[in-house]
Amino acid sequence: MENIIVLGIGNRLMMDDGIGIYLTEELSKQNPTSHVSFLIGESDIDYSLDLIMKATFVIIVDAVYSGKKPGAVTVFPLANLHEYQTLDISAHNFHLFQALYQQKSSIKGYLIGVEPDEVKFHIGLSQTLSEKWITILHDVSNY
Repeated sequence: MENIIVLGIGNRLMMDDGIGIYLTEELSKQNPTSHVSFLIGESDIDYSLDLIMKATFVIIVDAVYSGKKPGAVTVFPLANLHEYQTLDISAHNFHLFQALYQQKSSIKGYLIGVEPDEVKFHIGLSQTLSEKWITILHDVSNY
């Protein structure tokens, strides 16, 4: 039996760094009978790795600095993350992505990265991402 997960990563206390969590929670509400498990890993990398290792297919949703405009959604195959060394991903994600690279032959899936606007201590999204919420949710839902 397949174990497909959507894993929201981030920190709700750091504005746009929490976008992966907020999106995953909303996707879960929109798909209550889905065969996909919607899980929140926050910034607990060991917990997240445990969830990932038990999955047959993983979709990670997270804030990723990729040099695009705030709110832009980019999809990266997990097996190819090493090719995107120019991504300025946060320290809590670096360990996760290194571990995923080590398991690239057995872990299938994608990282859906959302370009943040502001990452600083504050609960909730920046005004920029709040204004683009519907578009971002739509874009992520299509993957």
